[in-house]
Amino acid sequence: MKRKEKAAVDEFVALVGGKTWEPVRHKCMGKWSGMTDYGFVIDGRITLFVSNSMAYFKKRIREWIKSIHTFEAKKDCYLRLLREQIEKDNDKAKDEKLNPVRLIDIGILSPESNSPFDFFAPYVLVEINGRRFKHQTAELSCAIMVDSLAGYLEECNCKDIYTARAVRTPDYIFCGVRFDSRDNMYKIGK
Repeated sequence: MKRKEKAAVDEFVALVGGKTWEPVRHKCMGKWSGMTDYGFVIDGRITLFVSNSMAYFKKRIREWIKSIHTFEAKKDCYLRLLREQIEKDNDKAKDEKLNPVRLIDIGILSPESNSPFDFFAPYVLVEINGRRFKHQTAELSCAIMVDSLAGYLEECNCKDIYTARAVRTPDYIFCGVRFDSRDNMYKIGK
């Protein structure tokens, strides 16, 4: 790993509250034979995959750093947009006799998580019927990471409400989708 790549990882790790990191690499197998996956382990517990080539390694880390800075700069705007959306969702939930959602906060890091998928992923901290949890979907996370939340919410409001996959007994609506606050799906942590 070159000095520029190391500097990018140093900056990212410090930004997410990490203290140390170690590079990792794994040779690919099967049809990817001949390639190598590159990443790093933060504080000996979170392994993040970065790229399967060093050619894009620094670029990917810089994109992650930019996403965090954009999130921090636009957090108030995102909160406003989500509050407006939750108002609409709660009106629909009332018609269906489902629980209202209370927005508490939004975030982009879950340092308590040991999962590389949840550690660095946008989420919405909500309260539903007395339960607080970090609600997360791939679509919502992606919309926040690429700064297209307004467009995502507009798209959500153009569709009919539907129940998320594998949800059997929904009890709330978020972004036009029914979810169950009592299961462990679409959540970070428990």
